[in-house]
Amino acid sequence: MINRRILLKSGAAVAAGVFTPNVARSQDAGTTVIRIGTSNTFGFASTFKAHGDDVVPGFRFEIVPFTIGSPQIIAALNAGELDIGEIGEVGPVVAQAANVPFKIVAATEPWGRGQGIIVKADSPIKTIADLRGKKVSYVRGTNSHWVYLKALEKAGLKPDDATPVFLPAGSNIQAVLDSGGIDAAVSIDTLLTAFKRSGSREIANGADVGAENPLYYIASDDAISKRKAGVAAFVKQLAGHLAWGHAHPEERAKAVATLLSIDPEVALIAERNRPPRLRPIDAGLKANNQRISDAFLAQGIIEQKLDAAASFTEEFNAYARS
Repeated sequence: MINRRILLKSGAAVAAGVFTPNVARSQDAGTTVIRIGTSNTFGFASTFKAHGDDVVPGFRFEIVPFTIGSPQIIAALNAGELDIGEIGEVGPVVAQAANVPFKIVAATEPWGRGQGIIVKADSPIKTIADLRGKKVSYVRGTNSHWVYLKALEKAGLKPDDATPVFLPAGSNIQAVLDSGGIDAAVSIDTLLTAFKRSGSREIANGADVGAENPLYYIASDDAISKRKAGVAAFVKQLAGHLAWGHAHPEERAKAVATLLSIDPEVALIAERNRPPRLRPIDAGLKANNQRISDAFLAQGIIEQKLDAAASFTEEFNAYARS
């Protein structure tokens, strides 16, 4: 069950410096600093500095990478240590269920191919239906959880037809697959591509099972209230950054490869699957997140019925055009 108590516990750990030791706001004379939480694995903001997009007139975007991803980014935002967080489509549902004060200010186009279910190359598992009775790894309350649920639904399976395995943060999924500790796992790019290049086989991805998998950008209510111009500047800069990455995938892939210490060719394959632009906040996004929240309520992952539309704001749509 995901609730405020669990999230606040995570937030306390973040504040203590367990996940990121240097989140405190920097002071720049004459410049407003906007703190952005991201993941080097999947985040666009992670390469802002590499392209010189971390500074615009009047603002500096302080990019704070989190190794574990959306749950800790949400916790840090809730603790007041971030202004904006770059997270998956499930993240806002989790944050809203925990009463985190935020709004979704921007979203990418769908990225269904960026999340997939993998097995060992020689596994007898060929289709989603073959997951019945198997051990499947995903991260509870994240996009990987949603892809897992959508995959089972498409195959006519119930969530308890497979056995979930929650691995410790930072586990080498490939190694656990090879050892037989799990039979399948849900992974996200760029790691998904790396695993497929090193001996894993994909049996389905988000696009196959109806999981749109956009990235969302959530801003704290405090940031929107007190630093609205900075939030708008970030959305505008983000739109331009996506356009640059789409036009020059080799350059952005090189930056990602450096951040993750991976083969640049792996990073390039993943980069070419990335969403090319932002999508304006619209009724379709709101309906999609309502479906996620309703499914999570039915599974007992969240405690109460949510109005997903209330977590969105359209006031920054004008800045989302590159």
